[in-house]
Amino acid sequence: MPPFATEWRASFGDALPAGFLCREKLADRWLRIHSLPESKRYAETEVERAELLDRQNAAASYVLGDDADCHLLITRFGENRAWSFEELPLNGRTPVHFLSAGDEDDEFQFFDLPVRWQKGAFNELLLAVADDRTGPVLFADVQRRRIYAPYDGGADLFFPCPEAAQLAREHFQDWLSAREDGL
Repeated sequence: MPPFATEWRASFGDALPAGFLCREKLADRWLRIHSLPESKRYAETEVERAELLDRQNAAASYVLGDDADCHLLITRFGENRAWSFEELPLNGRTPVHFLSAGDEDDEFQFFDLPVRWQKGAFNELLLAVADDRTGPVLFADVQRRRIYAPYDGGADLFFPCPEAAQLAREHFQDWLSAREDGL
């Protein structure tokens, strides 16, 4: 097993590194924020895009910390273990395959790119995620057991313990879903 896969498992157990998969395994440490007021899913104006970026950057900095060393993890569906998504805005860097999971009918490939989270540095990627042009991505600080997983509509945040998730819930209360299940 590659070293990063071992680090991931030490911090997150058998949760696979995609936000929608982590939600199932790390439910007590999870919080979802929405990118736009009233849980609107897609930005239609420049004002909404600016609000979306403000919220995404604030949430990521809250969970990861500013200037944090972390890993950008990208999920691809299918059996291809070679990186083949050059249009993803990664400043010419190429993620490395580190984990396969699933079965023949529903196989996942996970790619890793070490990065430093900085507010505003990933705006192009965040907009691509918000426009549903990327597939699942997440930023993980495995040493501190924290995950920021943006998606088209918001972000799933994962903390090292339920108490930290509760503090974040209070901090981001205006950005949360009104639904009882938090989605």
